[in-house]
Amino acid sequence: MTPAEREAIYDAEIAPELSRLAARCQEVGMSMVAEVEWNASEAAGGMTVTLAEGSSFAMRLVKLACEVRGNIDGMIIALRKSNVPGLDQSIFMRIIDRAS
Repeated sequence: MTPAEREAIYDAEIAPELSRLAARCQEVGMSMVAEVEWNASEAAGGMTVTLAEGSSFAMRLVKLACEVRGNIDGMIIALRKSNVPGLDQSIFMRIIDRAS
């Protein structure tokens, strides 16, 4: 199956189901991050997200990782720009901040 065929299946079948699940999660105050990849060589995929108020750092971290498609530099930049409580306690983020 080609990446284009997988993308078509995602668009027609999977994305609508994930949207339905995300809406249900939102109704009951749950967070959800779903990433579906149909072409790994191009990091092509789709993401469905709903973050409940007060969602955990882990959920926000997963969301950021999906947004930057696993690019560690992009992840560090996104983390530095975020207002995530407690990030200033990270030894590695303090080292990065001192080096820049």
